[in-house]
Amino acid sequence: MNRTTLSLLIGALVGLTILAAGFAGISLIRPGWLRALLAPAAAETDTPVIAPLPTEPGQPGVFSTATPAPRPTAGITPLPTAANGVCGGPEQMTIALLGVDERGGDYSIPTRTDAISLVNIRFTDKQAALLSIPRDLYVPLPNLEAAGIYQDRINTAFVHGEVYEVEGGGPAEFKQTVELNFGVRVHRYVMANFGAFVALVDALGGIDVDVPKDIYDPQFPTPDGGTEIFALPAGLQHLDGATALKYARTRHQDDDYRRIQRQQQVLLAIRDRLLRPEVIPQLPALINALSGAIRTDLTAEEIAALACVGPQIDRSAIGAYAITGEYIIPWTTPTGGRVSIPDRDAIAPLVQAFLGQ
Repeated sequence: MNRTTLSLLIGALVGLTILAAGFAGISLIRPGWLRALLAPAAAETDTPVIAPLPTEPGQPGVFSTATPAPRPTAGITPLPTAANGVCGGPEQMTIALLGVDERGGDYSIPTRTDAISLVNIRFTDKQAALLSIPRDLYVPLPNLEAAGIYQDRINTAFVHGEVYEVEGGGPAEFKQTVELNFGVRVHRYVMANFGAFVALVDALGGIDVDVPKDIYDPQFPTPDGGTEIFALPAGLQHLDGATALKYARTRHQDDDYRRIQRQQQVLLAIRDRLLRPEVIPQLPALINALSGAIRTDLTAEEIAALACVGPQIDRSAIGAYAITGEYIIPWTTPTGGRVSIPDRDAIAPLVQAFLGQ
């Protein structure tokens, strides 16, 4: 297998622990979205009076053990190899999964990352963890003072980095935003779209999901800006790509936090399916389905290491965490936007568990 083929394949194999979360919960972007997104940015920079960003080392919260965010860079930062040489990978790696509503594989137009998950892979211990982050988390953003932007929803970090030409672009801005707000060093990112998700699930022959309760969403968004009814009965269901995407995106019958749980459920179902022996003959179709649909700064060597360690990580060794309602404080911006302020003291233990500390 040549390096190009391997890269495409592992673009999918990265998905055995991360890819599915990148497509759920993404709002359809209407015409003029970029103007609407950027115009209110300067007006929404008033600092909330709750959960301020700690500025002194040792203060309670996530930041008491956080290392300062590095200067943004467009290059690839080498990672230290694990001492025991497990799969040739580092001791651990954190990858950001960013889901965007982009269907043609053209990532040249900046867009919000409305589905955000972090994946921590611990090569030495053969363990992994997922951390899902709500898109409306309202946080400080670095590097944007010249543009008059000091904080905004976390799903705007990538697009602001691209539009305002932060060094290293959207990936660097997003990575530094995560480190600033959670104390988590993000090493790499993977960006994927709706089409990649549907193609992935279909190439796998579908996935099996145990739906805990009946789903009935009479306002599920359609690509043309309309709505349709999405219904799915409770119980074990075999889902094709389109249905799995709807299951991961639906939220009108509950809320964004239940949707995050569905995202993780779909994510792990993809992992389980990908590791089944009967799926191996389908890998050529999988490679073809994902060709050109994924953007990442993973190197070929890192991709190979992920492919090596992925099957060695038992399902019981994958932790799933999410910043849900008990970890946030609702707040309304000066322009009337309903956002979530992170409760940093509550989030700190969650982050430590995610990192295996």
